[in-house]
Amino acid sequence: MPSGIPLRFRIRFWGTRGTCPSPGPRTIRYGGNTPCVEVRAADDSLLILDAGTGIRALGAQLMRDGDSEPARIFLSHRHSDHVLGLSHFAPLLSQARAVDICCGDGASASLRPFVDALLSPPMFPTVDGIRRRLGVHDWEPATARAVGTSHVHRFAAQHPGEAAVLRIDDAHGPALAYAPDNELAYADATEATAAWRVQLTSFLRDVPVLIHDATYLDSELPKHVGWGHSSQLEATRLALACGAGMLVLFHHHPDRDDDAVERMVQESRAMVTAAGSALRVLAAWEGLTITA
Repeated sequence: MPSGIPLRFRIRFWGTRGTCPSPGPRTIRYGGNTPCVEVRAADDSLLILDAGTGIRALGAQLMRDGDSEPARIFLSHRHSDHVLGLSHFAPLLSQARAVDICCGDGASASLRPFVDALLSPPMFPTVDGIRRRLGVHDWEPATARAVGTSHVHRFAAQHPGEAAVLRIDDAHGPALAYAPDNELAYADATEATAAWRVQLTSFLRDVPVLIHDATYLDSELPKHVGWGHSSQLEATRLALACGAGMLVLFHHHPDRDDDAVERMVQESRAMVTAAGSALRVLAAWEGLTITA
């Protein structure tokens, strides 16, 4: 953190796995719940990134704490691993807390029918008031969403069905970025893809914390072109290019056990060392708390 700037955000990971939940003895260290990240701003505003199965534990903690701060949920997109926890978010049953949601995948007009379907039969039993208590908001692509003193910006990710890279700024500038599903495709040298990467790098310039998709190994990428995900070394390459302060590898493959995730971290750190960079690299685990 630059000298003279106070604590800006506290970031806690409640779900770190991608594609589908994968609890069990092979994923104890890094967790088996799907994406959910709690972001608490200096003014105590609460921002929640994605509503995967990890949001259930977050909701339970908020209820235990008696916290009545409005919860603003930002979906990177609507694939099932990012939304299946929404119906189990306990604050939706509380009269004392406002819960609002918006989505970065570009199809704003259909968001209300989508969340209503998630919270209704046959997906979920009828619960009186649960849909009424969820505020659903449009989000124009070129417009930042304000939450207290924070602003959430979006950039189009490369992912089937649309998705967004989210960046949260405060009065001091960018603080963290969240790219859970994003295909960097460094092997694709076409003009359009290369130009998109340049724009993405600019969008992420000097961000203190970058949370990025690391679903695959480099060796797995040729079989997954167009699937919308990156390797941990691609994520590291991007973090180096944009001058990030910390890279948090995220969206771990459901078949990737804890030891394999550890090896991915070591490979990324070796890449950073070879580049002579001070970039910090770690893999997200459930319960990890960092500050920006």
